Amino acid sequence: MSTAPSYLLVDGHNVMHAWPELARHMRSASKRHIARAELLQRLRHLQDMTGTQVVVVFDGTTAKITEEREPDGLQVIYADAGHTADDLIEKLAARYAKERPMRVASADGLVRETVAAFGADWLSPDMLKSMCDDAERQMRGTIEKLKTRRHLLAWIGLSGAGFALPAWGRETEPVAISSARLEAAAKYCAERKSTALLMRQSGRVIHESYPNGGKRGQPQRIYSGTKGFWGLAAMAAVEDDLITLDEKVADTISEWSDDERRSKVTVEMLLDFTGGLERGLTIHEDGLKDRNLMAMKRPMVAMPGKSFIYGPSQLQLFHELLKRKLATKKRKESPTRYLERRVLKPLGLGPQRYIPDAAGNPLLAAGFMMSASQWARLGECLLREGEPILKPESFRTLIEGSSANAAYSFGFWNNRAAGKESPREIDIEDLLDVDWDKQSWNRVCIGKDAPPDLIACIGSGYQRLYAVPSLELVIVRQGTNARFRDGEFLRTILS
Repeated sequence: MSTAPSYLLVDGHNVMHAWPELARHMRSASKRHIARAELLQRLRHLQDMTGTQVVVVFDGTTAKITEEREPDGLQVIYADAGHTADDLIEKLAARYAKERPMRVASADGLVRETVAAFGADWLSPDMLKSMCDDAERQMRGTIEKLKTRRHLLAWIGLSGAGFALPAWGRETEPVAISSARLEAAAKYCAERKSTALLMRQSGRVIHESYPNGGKRGQPQRIYSGTKGFWGLAAMAAVEDDLITLDEKVADTISEWSDDERRSKVTVEMLLDFTGGLERGLTIHEDGLKDRNLMAMKRPMVAMPGKSFIYGPSQLQLFHELLKRKLATKKRKESPTRYLERRVLKPLGLGPQRYIPDAAGNPLLAAGFMMSASQWARLGECLLREGEPILKPESFRTLIEGSSANAAYSFGFWNNRAAGKESPREIDIEDLLDVDWDKQSWNRVCIGKDAPPDLIACIGSGYQRLYAVPSLELVIVRQGTNARFRDGEFLRTILS
């Protein structure tokens, strides 16, 4: 193989929307990972048969450019949150096209003109598809000619170009946080009735303190931090083919099928809190007969998909849907057992405080009690894009946000607006206290000076779990309500 191989840059989302067999998957949030997997598999075959190093570029959501490299295989690059895949492809062509043969596959005419100016050739998605078809025909012919297992394994072992482009903007170690900043953060928390502050970076504890009578290992209520665990369970159910995000709730909750508005609500809307259901705050109460039935009967106060309405009713209805789905399977698990097997056990956590009603239905919106170190395990999962529970593509759906509130989905808050123009740093708990129809979630961020890839779990009284993948940083704050402010606190550490 030549030491100066050719390179093929592929605009991943662009091509997936252009190929009809993949575009149908892209129309459903729960099936986008299928389109991605099929595209990457076809490109692996192309690389194996041609010796061309394939570099697939996707739009990203994190604060910096990230890469995935398969041994002797594809190189997959995700743009940072402030730029598109097109932007990154143009930069890659500008940097490398003069010194090595390069082609770019994209349907974008402006990209075609730009990369041509840098010396790269252009392919349409249809041309790329024809190349993949030819490579797969050649592969089938080669396999048919290899009569022995030894020959086949030898051929497979030699396939793959293995000439990845140099690492793009990757730091070998995240930026270390100074002792002065750690002390400032600890002081900020101690002065505001915090009882636990734990910070881990690159897998090791860089600060741990328990002021105001707090104790290491002491479980404390995380309130709405509970929601994120059920959000993970929901995406696990998608991976396990129990549900799809775009399916209608009424297909399972048949009591809704005759209502014009309710019949339009999808599973994803329930998990994004955009289904239009009234908040249902009484569902939080103890001693209830059937929370799920209460949620099912809450009035519709908005059109499905149009408004963000934060409260327990929509998540509780998801419990009823998952309960009915699981009842049809051979294992016949309850949603709680499913959560324990698919989410809690992989995180090294055991059964939790579920606050069941008389019918045995747990409260999904709150209830868990965890020590700082236990809750931090969820933060480590967020740093690893959902591992060991979810695949990376499922994790990206988990934190995608909705059109009604781009900063929230599936129990998790994101800070992506901080990387865009005119972000609005707000106190999320204060805004949630306002009537839902008077809330504005446009350009909302957790901390405008914090990295855009920050993800947070937010519980009442300023229970906080922050995960910052670009810094390999997890922070847990527990305590009581004392005018704690996310933006102020994060600036003491990260500005």
